[in-house]
Amino acid sequence: MHTANVVVAWLNAMQDRLRAEMRDLGVEARDLAALTLVAAYDGCSQDWLRPRVELTQSGTVRLVDRLTARGLLTRGASTGRGVPLHLAPGGQELLASWGARRDAAITAMLDALAPDVRTGLVDGMAQALLTQPRERRHADTACRVCTWPACGADCPVDRSVTP
Repeated sequence: MHTANVVVAWLNAMQDRLRAEMRDLGVEARDLAALTLVAAYDGCSQDWLRPRVELTQSGTVRLVDRLTARGLLTRGASTGRGVPLHLAPGGQELLASWGARRDAAITAMLDALAPDVRTGLVDGMAQALLTQPRERRHADTACRVCTWPACGADCPVDRSVTP
């Protein structure tokens, strides 16, 4: 058994399940990332969002335009420093559906493991996340499709942010 192959195969299986859930919802990972980040940072601008969704300026504009046209985001009045973005009710509903589907997909994969193995795996992943110091914007990127309130003060990515 080769460690890298096992890890990559497991990650691919998880990504395949999550992508299937995204397809079912009619969204892509960047759509969810933008919605998640706007939900967490209500009133953020496209310029703030751009590096966190890893798109060019024009790509971010097209993403926001598409999400706005679908009724998932709204734009506020210009502040002179940008146009604030807000999650629309449709975006809130979509994020709730995504969170439930994502959690069910992950639970299905983890439930195949013995409880002590599952706990060890999750604890190991959390430890690995803690050992990687990162800037705030990189932490935002790492958690771009998470349910942010779920971790509270116990988020290993959040705790890895350097001051």
